[in-house]
Amino acid sequence: MKKIFILISLIFFLGCASNTIVYVPHGDAVKLRETVKNVKVWIKTKDGEIVPGVMDLPNGWFCLPYEEKAKNPTTQ
Repeated sequence: MKKIFILISLIFFLGCASNTIVYVPHGDAVKLRETVKNVKVWIKTKDGEIVPGVMDLPNGWFCLPYEEKAKNPTTQ
């Protein structure tokens, strides 16, 4: 009975220990694994005006932080 308990404990702990957390530093690009629906985004119009919008981001797209601080609508 003791051997079975040890075996089950080892399987449980090895399964939990195999998960990996990856830290992505601020400013690095990330690639989407699946489509994200109804994402709130900022869109630049033909006139150069930045307006809020909503869209689906398909899997495989890369996401980056917006670098231009002076025109970033989220900081105004």
